[in-house]
Amino acid sequence: MSIPLRIYITPFAEKGVLEPGKWSCDAAKKALDVVNTIWSKAKISFVINDCLTDKPLDIAKSARNDDKRMLGVLSLRHDPDNAVHIYLVNPIQNLPAGGGSYLHSDPEPASFVQWYGDDFANGRAFAHELGHLMSVDHVDIDYMNEKQAAALRGNLMTKGLSVGSDLTKQQIETAKGSKLVKRFGG
Repeated sequence: MSIPLRIYITPFAEKGVLEPGKWSCDAAKKALDVVNTIWSKAKISFVINDCLTDKPLDIAKSARNDDKRMLGVLSLRHDPDNAVHIYLVNPIQNLPAGGGSYLHSDPEPASFVQWYGDDFANGRAFAHELGHLMSVDHVDIDYMNEKQAAALRGNLMTKGLSVGSDLTKQQIETAKGSKLVKRFGG
């Protein structure tokens, strides 16, 4: 089963001045290879149906660090259809997350992912956001509990800036039973 993605490479502008973009369709494909390696543990894969360069989003740098607002602005640019919409954006200063997603794909399956500079980091952030669309929530680590911290430190869904890509059995089951996976035949 492959879940279709519509990729929008979305450059930023501020007061009409276009910022140089980081993402390309080739970089999106390389990041997706990482995504599919991570989610293969759940027998879930994703395929890029379209990769488009979107019109620039003219928004002040100071207004970009609210992930819910950013996702709302981006997702309103295109009507929902039969694909997951992924908005690939330049790095966002002071955004403590790799992007944003509608948890449980509600109201629609859309995410944005910011650029991290290498295929693995980009793909890991991308896979994390897709995890949210498949109803998988953040993992909170209690660093006072050394055993729990050691077990979860490498988890894909660890909150904050992480390099983990592991999934628990429960996360795999949650993803497989999610509204998004069922929508696309899982």
